[in-house]
Amino acid sequence: MNISSIIVHAKPTEIPSVRDRLEQIPGVKIHAATDDGKFVVTIETETDGETASTFDRINEMDGVMSAAMVFHQYESDPQKEA
Repeated sequence: MNISSIIVHAKPTEIPSVRDRLEQIPGVKIHAATDDGKFVVTIETETDGETASTFDRINEMDGVMSAAMVFHQYESDPQKEA
């Protein structure tokens, strides 16, 4: 399991639509938002490739000025390792 946190900065006029689109992406959760369009978001995926793809999708989203990854961690699945 890959767990990443990112800061997404949306254009002020696009905050509601960016929020809606973020909420529709599998594995993405919004944890906090500011009135000026900054979102604290986590991405949970199974592979590094899925994490990168999801991050790119967010960064290229209409209304997003920037997305910056601030944390990434890989946690193994104990049941898969046994």
